[in-house]
Amino acid sequence: MPLIAPDYNTAFTRDVLGRYDCNTFDEALVTIDPNARAAAGLPGRGDLRPFDFIIIGGGTFGAAIAEHLWFRSTQRSERILVLEAGPFLLPEHVQNLPMLGLDTAGARKDHSLQGEVWGLAWNSSDPFGFPGLAYCLGGRSIYWGGWSPRLLDAEMPKDVWPKGVLDDLTAKVLPDGRKGYFRQSSDQIGVTETNDFIFGDLHRAMRQQLFGGLSSIPDVYDLALLPDHPAVYYGNTPVTIDDLAKLLGIDKLPSPPPSIQKLRDEAKLEAPLAVQGQVGHAGFFPFNKFSAVPLLMKAAREASTQTPFDGVINRLDDVKKRLMVVERCHVTQLNTVNTEGGRRVSEIVTERGVLPVSPDSKVIIALGTIESARLALTSFGTDGKIGRNLIAHLRSNVDFRVPRAALAALPPAVKALEASALFVKGRHEFKKADGSADGFAHFHFQITASGLGTNGTNSEAELFKKIPDIDLFDAHKNATDTHVVITIRGIGEMEPKNDSDFGSSVTLDLDPQQKDEFQARRAFVNLQPSSRDYELWDAMDKASDEVAKVFANGQKIDVIKNGNVIVTNIDPSSLATVLPYKFSDQAGRGRRDGLGTTHHEAGTLRMGEDPNKSVTDPDCRFHNVTNTYVAGPALFPTMGSPNPMLTGIALVRRLGDHLMPEPPLLVSEPGFTYLFDGSDAQFANWEMAGGGSFSRFGRTIIAQQNEKGMGLLFYKPKPFEDFTLRLDFLLPHPRGNGNDNSGVFVRFRDSRLPDPAPDPVDPADNAAFVAVHTGFEIQIDEEARGDTRFGEPDGSFFARTGAIYKIKSLGTGEGQQNYQNNISLAARQWHHYEIEVKKQDYVVRLNGQEVTRFKRSPSDTARGNPPSVDPNSGYIGLQTHTGNVAFANVRINA
Repeated sequence: MPLIAPDYNTAFTRDVLGRYDCNTFDEALVTIDPNARAAAGLPGRGDLRPFDFIIIGGGTFGAAIAEHLWFRSTQRSERILVLEAGPFLLPEHVQNLPMLGLDTAGARKDHSLQGEVWGLAWNSSDPFGFPGLAYCLGGRSIYWGGWSPRLLDAEMPKDVWPKGVLDDLTAKVLPDGRKGYFRQSSDQIGVTETNDFIFGDLHRAMRQQLFGGLSSIPDVYDLALLPDHPAVYYGNTPVTIDDLAKLLGIDKLPSPPPSIQKLRDEAKLEAPLAVQGQVGHAGFFPFNKFSAVPLLMKAAREASTQTPFDGVINRLDDVKKRLMVVERCHVTQLNTVNTEGGRRVSEIVTERGVLPVSPDSKVIIALGTIESARLALTSFGTDGKIGRNLIAHLRSNVDFRVPRAALAALPPAVKALEASALFVKGRHEFKKADGSADGFAHFHFQITASGLGTNGTNSEAELFKKIPDIDLFDAHKNATDTHVVITIRGIGEMEPKNDSDFGSSVTLDLDPQQKDEFQARRAFVNLQPSSRDYELWDAMDKASDEVAKVFANGQKIDVIKNGNVIVTNIDPSSLATVLPYKFSDQAGRGRRDGLGTTHHEAGTLRMGEDPNKSVTDPDCRFHNVTNTYVAGPALFPTMGSPNPMLTGIALVRRLGDHLMPEPPLLVSEPGFTYLFDGSDAQFANWEMAGGGSFSRFGRTIIAQQNEKGMGLLFYKPKPFEDFTLRLDFLLPHPRGNGNDNSGVFVRFRDSRLPDPAPDPVDPADNAAFVAVHTGFEIQIDEEARGDTRFGEPDGSFFARTGAIYKIKSLGTGEGQQNYQNNISLAARQWHHYEIEVKKQDYVVRLNGQEVTRFKRSPSDTARGNPPSVDPNSGYIGLQTHTGNVAFANVRINA
C-alpha cells in the first residue's frame, strides 16, 4: 500500500514534537526492505542499508543507549532504530513542566491503562501488585524521583560481578584516559556537582543536626568509611576547605574553622539528586531534573538535520537518515536462525509487521526488567536461567511533623524554611546462631523536608512537585512557617538468589489463555522476600525511628499517613506503635510498601562470565545469541540499595563503547614512530588530495566522501625507503549496499607534483590518482567490489581486504601475489594491518595473520619506487572511496 504520511493534527494540538522526532514503522521499513518499498509504490534504490543497531524499548535505557550510539557514530554511517511500544508523551521530566496532574499509576493487579500511559503487562503473586511500566518515550525516567547514589564496592561483590565490569565502572580514569563509567553516568545525569537544587537555612540546620546525631542511629555507616561526595571524589585537584564550604552552602566559616575531614564527612550527607537548579553559564536555562527524553530528542533532531532532502518525494530522504524512532510499535517476538557462530536474531516481530535483521546488525533489548525477561523467554526459550534472580527493593516511609524549635541550628529570624534533602547509608550485619558474622546487607535513607504552615503535610510537594514561578518566589520566601514536615524513606536491598532458588523469578504464565492484546503470553512474576530480607527490613525500620528522634530533638511529633495527620503530639519513641513494621493494611497503618511498587526490579538477565550461572556476558550480550544485548537493570547480579538509574546509565555507556569501541591504546613499540597518534599536531602532518575528506573524531580519522570522487590523505613530511607500517582500522558497514571500501597506499609519488603516468580512464584533475598510478594499494573491501568501468565482477581475490589491489595474478613469482586471506572482518570492531615493504617485496598481515605476499615485477618501473630510485616517491596515504572507514594509531618503523 502507498506510504502515507501520518496526520499529526489532533482535535486540540499539532503534534510537532512527535512528528519532528519520530517516524512510522512503514517509513523505517521502506529504507531497508526493497519489497516493502515496491509495495509502497516507491522507486527502487540500490543504496538501501539495514539498521546497524535496533533498540527494543525507547524508555530510560533504550533512549540513553540510542543517544550514546549516535554520539559514538559521529562522522560515520551507522544507522540506529528505536522501537517503542508507547507514544511520544512529554519532552522532558513531568516536574520540569507546569503542573499537569500526570503521575505514576498505583499498585494494582488488573491490566487496564492508567495515568495516560501506565500499563501492567504481567500477572503476579504479589498481594499489592505493580504499577507497571510507563509506555512512552523516556519511560519511567520522566517520572522518577531523582535520587542517584552510587553502589558501594561492598554492594558489588567481586565473586558475583565480572571483574572487567567492576574495573570499568569504578575507575576514576580508564586506561585510555576517559572517565570511568560511574563517573560518566554521574556527570550525565547531574549528580557529580553539588546539589544546587537544595540550599538554605533549613537544609543547613537539618544537615548539622543529623551529622551530630548519627552515632545514636544503629546500623548506619561511619561517615569516614564512605567515599567522598562525587564533587570531591571525582575532582581533578585536591579539595580545599573553601571548596567544601561552597559545596555545603556555608557562606562564612567560623573561626577557628572545622577540620577539612569534618567538612568532607558532612558533605557525604548531601542528597545525590539528578537535578540542576541553577544555570551553569549566563544566558542558559537550568537543566532541571534528568530524564532520557531530551537525549533522544537531541539525537533525533541532529539526524534529521543531517538527512538530505529528496525532491522526488518532497520530503527528507529517510534512506539516508541514520537515527529513526518508531513509537507505538510493540515487539512481540525475536525470530532466530542457527549460524556457524551460534544463534542470531534474524527478524523482529512487531504489532506493525516483521522487521528483517541483517547479519551484521545488533539488537538491544532495553525494556523493563520483567518485560525484557518475557521477550527473552518468548524468543529464546526457557534455559533455567532467564528470568531467575528477580530482585527489587524493600521500602518503608515515615512521615512526621516537628515544630521548628526542634531544629537547634535554625536561626530564629528565618521566616521561610524552604526545603532540605539528605542521604544516610546503612549496613546491617547478620549473625549466625553462635553470634559469629554471617554477611551483611545495605540500606539507605532518603530524608526530605519542607517548612510549611501548621496545616502542611507533604514534604515532597515542595521538594519534588512544586517548582515556584518567579512571581511566587519572593512570596514563598516571606511565608512564616511554624512546623517542618519530614519524610524518612528507607530503601533496602533484596539479597540475590542462588542457583537453586526459584522463589523470585519471572516465567511465562502457565495458563496459555493469559495473553496480552497482541496475543503474546503474559509473564508471571513471583517476588518473595527471604528471611534475611525481612531481618534487614526490621533493622532499617528501627534505624528510621532513631533518625526521627534525632530530628525531634526532644520535641513531640505529629505522625502523617497518606497526606493526613493521624496522630498528634506524641513522643517519637512511639512511632513503631503508630506505624508498625509491616505493610499498610486497610486501615492505613503500617509503613512498608509492596515489593512491586518501587519500580526498581532487576536481575532477571544477570551478567556474568560463567554461562552456567548467568544469562549475559560481561559485555551485556546473551551467552547463546550472537547479536543480541541487554540494557538496563535486568543485567544487575546484585541490587544494592541505590536507585538503579546511575548504574544502569553507566552500563549503557559501557555497552555503547563496546559496540562502537575506542581504538586500541597507544603503545610504545621498539623502532616505531607514530605518524598519527590522535593529536592535532600529528594530524596537521597529513594533507588531502582528490575528492572527499577525512574528519577527526577523538583519536580517529574517518573517511568522508563527496561528489568529487576518490580521495587520498597522505603523510606529507617525507617519503620512506624500506619500512614496516602498522595501523588500526574499523569498518562501520563492511557488507551490503554501499559497503565500506578504502585502502592503504604505499610507495607512491608525491601527489602535489604532476602525475608522471596518467591513465586516460581516470580523471586528470584528481590528484589522488597519482597514488593509483605510481604506488600500490593494500585493499580494504570485504565485498571485493569489481571495477565497474571495466566490467569486473564482485568477489575477485585481488579486490578483497588484504590484497594488493589489481594484482590479478595469483602465485609466488614476480608480479604475482600469494593471497590467502580467510578472515571475515567483524563490523564496528578494530582490525590491525601490518604492511612490510623491503626493496620490492611486500608482505601484508591482517590481525596477526599473513594474508598476502607480493614481489613487484622488474618491468613495472612506474610503481612502488623508493626515494633512493625516485626522490619524490615513497609516500604513504589512506584512501577514501565509499563508506566511513576509521583509522587510528598509524606508526612506522623505517
